[in-house]
Parts: sequence; C-alpha cells; structure tokens
Amino acid sequence: MEPWKPWDATDDEYAELQVIREPIPNVLDESINQWLRGYFRARSDYGEVDRTVINVIEAALRQRLTLPETPDGDDVTEAIRAEGDKYTLRVLDLLLSQREPAYPMADTPEDVAFLSSQMDLSASAVRVVREGKGYRIARRMPEGVEEAAQRAIDDANSTSGRHLATAWREMQSTNPRASLVLREAIQAVEAAAGPVVIPRDQRPQLSKIVGALRDQRGWGLVLARRDDGHPNHTAVLIGMLETLAFAEQHRHSGHGYSELEAVGHVQLAATLVGWFSAGVVVRAVDSDPRP
Repeated sequence: MEPWKPWDATDDEYAELQVIREPIPNVLDESINQWLRGYFRARSDYGEVDRTVINVIEAALRQRLTLPETPDGDDVTEAIRAEGDKYTLRVLDLLLSQREPAYPMADTPEDVAFLSSQMDLSASAVRVVREGKGYRIARRMPEGVEEAAQRAIDDANSTSGRHLATAWREMQSTNPRASLVLREAIQAVEAAAGPVVIPRDQRPQLSKIVGALRDQRGWGLVLARRDDGHPNHTAVLIGMLETLAFAEQHRHSGHGYSELEAVGHVQLAATLVGWFSAGVVVRAVDSDPRP
C-alpha cells in the first residue's frame, strides 16, 4: 500500500511522502498507543488488565514492566512506551503473533488491519505481515525490492531458494541475527552458482566458484556491453561474489557485523541467485574448453 496522495500534491511532495521513515514516526505515535490500549482493555476485568497477559509479555521479552498493583490498559500502554520504540515494536510483534483470523480464509481482524494501514500511510520503516497462523512486524522494503527477491526464490533450485528465503525472512525481522542472514545468503548463492560454474563439485563454495570464473575464459552476463568490451561483466560478477566472501571472512576475524550490512548482503545475494537461476550468467560456447 502506498501513502495516500493529496489531490493537489506535486510530484516532489508525493515523493517526499513515499520516503520510508523511522519505525514509529511522530504521526504514528497515537495510533500505536490507541492500538495497545484497545488490546489491553479487551483483556481486562473491571478495568484491570489480566495479569496473565502482562506475564506473557514480561517472560517473552525478559523484562519486567513498572506497573501499579492493579494496572489498567492505559497503565500498561504507558509502561511499554516508556521503554522506547524498539521495545514497543517487540511487544507489538509478540501480540500480533497471537492474533489469528476467526477461520483460515477470514479477513484480517479489524484491529490488525487498522494498525497495518496506519503503518502504511505514515511510511513507517516496518509493516504488518501475515506469518503462519498469526501476524508479525517486518522491515519495510522499497517497492519492487521484495518482489525481485521473491522472483529469485521462485526461480532458484530448492536448496538455494530455501536458504535465500530463510535469509530474507530473518533480515525482515525487527531484531535480525545478522550472522545468520549472511550465512544463509552465502549458502543460497553457493547452491545457485555451483551447478552453473562447477557442476561436478558436490560441495560448491564461494572460493571455488570465484576461482573457476577467474581460470575459465568466456564467463559473462547476457547483458549489453560496449564494442570495447566494457563494462567487464566477468569482473562485475566476481566482485559481487567476493563482496560476500570478504564479509564472511571479516566477520569471522572478530569485526562487528551490523544489521545494515546484513540487509545489503542479502539483497546482493538475491541478485546473484536470480542471475544464476535465470540463466543470466553464461559462458561463451567458443571459450576455452577447460572445465
């Protein structure tokens, strides 16, 4: 869903509205509070929130909330918001995961649909997605990026597609395990590129794939180049693969690895998996016959 476009908005004004903001922009604050208050009031008895609901939140997120002896929906909402936006999103993620439609093919529950629409309209950096029987909070990707990744997953062989889907799903979570994202992204590329570049190798690795691309003449992309052979598609391909390989080496050497790097690397992996799976990476038929 795109942000609502005012009838008199210029192209520049609408482009500004489409910019992805922080997870909870100022204009989303009260909608978040309204949703939480409604959730807790629906689970209250004579105004007091069911203590079991609070216990589940505290146990799942391993943090006690500062609350009065008999907290109402406003008290619990204020205590959650006092812990900051990151904690608030984790609570939303937990509560949404427990919200199920009345039956499998039913429409999205009204309160979930409201929260989802408010996140979309405010261009929040997160959104509500359906996952399993419930719902979750996920990172918002620019329009078209997620579709491209899904196309790569669909085109890939089962092993590569499974690894890429795992990496992409983890990357979209509110608290992604960056090292898992990188590991799954690399395995996705190895499973997609191995059968193309080193088909006889039962354990393809990035280093072997890069080595074969360097040693065997004729590898490139089915993309246009100038008459002088530039851009050098083989170098582009090797550079992309080495970027992933170096990220893994750098992480294992004890250096930090950020969520932002994980996002970039899984997007890079999606492109590579898509290229190898769709036949974009080719070797000229008249090239060096060495395997």
